[in-house]
Amino acid sequence: MDTKITVKLPDPLRRRAKAVAALRGETISDVVRDALEAYIVEATEEAEDVRAVDDVEARMAAGTEVVYEHDDVWREIAAIKGEDGVPASVHRRRPS
Repeated sequence: MDTKITVKLPDPLRRRAKAVAALRGETISDVVRDALEAYIVEATEEAEDVRAVDDVEARMAAGTEVVYEHDDVWREIAAIKGEDGVPASVHRRRPS
């Protein structure tokens, strides 16, 4: 069952929504539903990302998260490849 809501839009936004609806052969309600759905998906993904980062940072602070140095990761990749796969830029940044 659909629920009807009333949303106040500034005139310029209403005109743009109406123009998009006309171009797509849709109603303004269709445009608003699509935009709201896209916003909710993006906001949910962003919130999940923030939560994941917070979790990792908490584990790092507690000392329970394994953390690797950049050069160590490149050495591991090189070992897997069987070559020196470290980019020259990494060698240049490494302190002598």
